[in-house]
Amino acid sequence: MSENEEKRTIGARLKAARTDKGLTIDDLQQITKIQKRYLIAIEDEQFDKLPGDFYVRAFIKQYADTVDLDGNALLEEYSDELPATNTENIVQNVDDVQPTRTATREQPSTTPAGRVRNYLPTIVVTAVVVLILLFIWFMAVRTHTSSSSSSTAASSSVKVSSTKTNSSSAASSKKAASSSAAKASSESKAKSSKTQTIKADSSSDTAFTMTNGADKNKVEIKATKAAWTSVTTDGTQTWQGTLTANGSHSLTLPSSAKTVKFSLGNATATTITINGKKFDFNPKNSSSQVRTITLTIK
Repeated sequence: MSENEEKRTIGARLKAARTDKGLTIDDLQQITKIQKRYLIAIEDEQFDKLPGDFYVRAFIKQYADTVDLDGNALLEEYSDELPATNTENIVQNVDDVQPTRTATREQPSTTPAGRVRNYLPTIVVTAVVVLILLFIWFMAVRTHTSSSSSSTAASSSVKVSSTKTNSSSAASSKKAASSSAAKASSESKAKSSKTQTIKADSSSDTAFTMTNGADKNKVEIKATKAAWTSVTTDGTQTWQGTLTANGSHSLTLPSSAKTVKFSLGNATATTITINGKKFDFNPKNSSSQVRTITLTIK
């Protein structure tokens, strides 16, 4: 770190790192989800405008990590300049009040008569359960005996009828199996003839349409250099984070996904593959670092 950097305030350090990454305050707000006015207050070191002392440190760490600074190291370096946080006191020694509760419990009787009274409800309940189980067993044996005699008489007639139906069932099963195999083969051929394609909408280099994708499309994002990225599906953020150099992140889109928006902070160092096929989101070789790509799935 140079002598000029050592003299910088924490707000100036963060602002310089943001500028070096080519990010605006609006870009940072979209990535971190921290309100724009709080980001400006951090850069101006007007910490009293933040919701509380805890949020000062939390927001600064998130800001620093997003612009590729070490948030924890930065908080430690400027700890004397940041407002301190207070934690609530936790009540301890709970066991001190426990004897009072124990003393209020009724002590069991130690006399023989008292012990019998204590166990009497259990004995009564057990006896009732045993009687119920004996009754159920008796009824089951009786039912089984009567059903055995009737099933013996019916089995002879079942054998005769089953012999007649076996041949017709076998023929029907064979025909159904043949039909199912033919249907599966035709569906497989129809499915294999479809190839996933991604084309740019008209002359645009930020809007694309994908056809013949999977039921749940798998997306993999890789970066050769540090790059922040976010993925939004049908208006709901699916994932956002900062990839390290040669880092990657995989995610699976919902089967109902219709529109996917990729926000790329370092587009020239980022590649995207969908279902194992490269998505050429920069067909015109644009040199712009920060780009937003919209993909419509049909």
